[in-house]
Amino acid sequence: MARKYPYPAGRFTAVGTVTRSHGLRGEFKVSALRGPAELFETYSRAALAAADGRMTELLRIERCRVHGSQVILKLGTIDNKNEADLIVSMEVLVPSEDLAESDDPAEQPYRLIGSSVLTAAGRCVGTLVDVSCTGGPPLLVIADGTDEYLVPMVDEIVRSIDHGRIVIDPPEGLLEINRDGTGR
Repeated sequence: MARKYPYPAGRFTAVGTVTRSHGLRGEFKVSALRGPAELFETYSRAALAAADGRMTELLRIERCRVHGSQVILKLGTIDNKNEADLIVSMEVLVPSEDLAESDDPAEQPYRLIGSSVLTAAGRCVGTLVDVSCTGGPPLLVIADGTDEYLVPMVDEIVRSIDHGRIVIDPPEGLLEINRDGTGR
């Protein structure tokens, strides 16, 4: 679940994935990757990244509205359904400096990427490589070599977040069930 497409991660943050075109005037639907869909209303510009590493320049967000769990966007230079169809499955990126600032890292969990993750007992679980927002609580994507763990970011599990370190107290079996996808 780590970053899907290559892009300059220091300058941009992936905030969504284009799921389909919408209407005839260049609008398209986006599934939010980080935070609630309403966060898109705070962005004024975005770029698109393709699987092969191609990336558009920054485009002005002309229209944005929340539609259920998705967002309908209209970006400058994408003016019809055919053009919107061409960007399906691309990632929507916003410049990192355009992201809203918050004193509480739990409000913007993507800012925690790169933090080390430890259990309350002191066991190193790995490094936070991504945060997946799918409508429920954010899922912390923690990698340790070839193992990847998905841990819900809820108060009952995440005990503390401090200076690049996240301490979790997972229920018995949570980490084991995520090990290599087979439950081994």
